[in-house]
Amino acid sequence: SAGVGPLRTTMGPESTSWLLFLAVLVNQSGRVMIPSIKTSVLADPEFGPAFQTSVGALLSCVSIVCLGGKLLGAAFTDRLGGWTVLVGVFAMWIAATLGAVVTSSVDVFGRMWLLNSFAYTITWGAAVQVVGAAYGEADRPAQLSKVAMASRFGATLGNIFFGQLLSSGMQWRSVLVPLLPLQALLLLLCGYKYWTDSAAAAPAKSSAASAKSAPPPAAEPPPSVLSTLLSLDMWLMLVPKALLFTYTQFFMNYIPQLLHISYGYDHGQAASLGGVAQGGSVIGLLVVGNMCYKSLRLNGKVGLVLFLLVVCTVVPLVLALGPAVLPRAAVVPLAVLWGLAYALPFYIPPGEFAMQVGGKSATGLFSNLFDAAGFGVSAFWNPWASRLAKDGDFTAVLLSQAAFGAVALMGMPICMYRVGAKAKAKKA
Repeated sequence: SAGVGPLRTTMGPESTSWLLFLAVLVNQSGRVMIPSIKTSVLADPEFGPAFQTSVGALLSCVSIVCLGGKLLGAAFTDRLGGWTVLVGVFAMWIAATLGAVVTSSVDVFGRMWLLNSFAYTITWGAAVQVVGAAYGEADRPAQLSKVAMASRFGATLGNIFFGQLLSSGMQWRSVLVPLLPLQALLLLLCGYKYWTDSAAAAPAKSSAASAKSAPPPAAEPPPSVLSTLLSLDMWLMLVPKALLFTYTQFFMNYIPQLLHISYGYDHGQAASLGGVAQGGSVIGLLVVGNMCYKSLRLNGKVGLVLFLLVVCTVVPLVLALGPAVLPRAAVVPLAVLWGLAYALPFYIPPGEFAMQVGGKSATGLFSNLFDAAGFGVSAFWNPWASRLAKDGDFTAVLLSQAAFGAVALMGMPICMYRVGAKAKAKKA
C-alpha cells in the first residue's frame, strides 16, 4: 500500500537502534528515581518516619514484584513482541511517576514504587527480544552492547540529574516531575514504532498467504526450556548472572547511602556521586564492551571476562575496610572501577547466551529467566543488606558482594568457553 513505504523508511535499523537506546535510557533513569531521592524522603518530617519503618519491606517487595515481572515477561514478551511491551511500559511509568508526585500517603507511594519497578523489570527482556528479532547474528553483540550502555548511562544520568536538583534546593516531589514529559514522548514513539511495524508486516503476510509456491522448509523446533534449564551450561551462566544482579541493587540503592552515612556527603552530593559511580559501567560497556570485547576471539573474550570478575571480587574487599582505613577520596574512584568491571560480564555474555539458546522465538524467555533468578536472589539479599545499611554497617554487605564476584568468576568464563567451543565444533 502507498502509505506503508514512507513509514517503513523512517524506522529502519538505525532508527530502531536509537529508539531502543532512548527507551532503555529513559526507563533506567526512571528506575533510579526513587533510590536517588530515598535519603531525602527519609529526612522528610512528614513522610520520613513512616517510610523509614517500611523501606526494608518495600525493597523486598520490589524484588518480588520484579521477579514476578520477569516471569510474566518470560511468558508473554516473545508472543507480543518487544515494541508492544514497551508501549505498556511507558504507560505504567507515567502512572507511577504521577502517583508518586501527588500522593500524600506512604502506602500509595510504596505502590507507585512497585508499579515503577514492574515497568522497569519487563523492559530489558523486551529490548533483547527486539535485538534478537531485528538484527542478524553478526550485528547482535554490538546492538546488545549499545542497549546495555543505554541502561547504565540512564542510571548514571538519572542519579546525577536527581542529585543536582536536590542540591539546588528542590523538594523531592518536584524532582520527579521533569521525567514525566520524557516518559510521555517515549510512549508516543514506541506506539508509533509498533504501528509502523504492524502496517509494514500486514501486506507481507497477505502476499505470503496468497502466493502459490512450494511450502517453506520446516522451522527449527523451539528450544526445550526444560532441557536447557537442566544443562550444565545454563547453570554456569545463570548462577553468576543471578549473583551479579545484586551489584545493580547495591549501586542503585546503597552507594548513595554508603557515601552519606559512612563518608559524610550530603543528600544531593551522595546521589550525584552515586551517579558518577554508575558512570563506570558506561565506560565499561562503551570502551571495554563496544571497542574491545566484540573484536576478540573466544579465548580473548573468556580471559577478559575472567579478569573483570577478579576486579569485581577485589574492589568490594577493599571498600569493606571502611572509613577508618580507606580515605574519603578513594571511595568514588574505587566504585567507578567496580562499575566499569561488572557491567560487561553482567550484560553481554548472558545476553549472547540467551540469544544462542533461545533463537528468534525464545530470546525474551531466556533473558527474562536470567533476570528472574537475579531478582529472586535480591528478594532475600535486599532486606538483609537494608537492615545493616540502616545502622551504617556496610562491611558485611560489601563482603557478600566480594563473595558473589568470586563465585561468578568460577562459573561464567567456563560457560563461555564451553558454549564457544561447541559452536566452533558445529561450524567445523
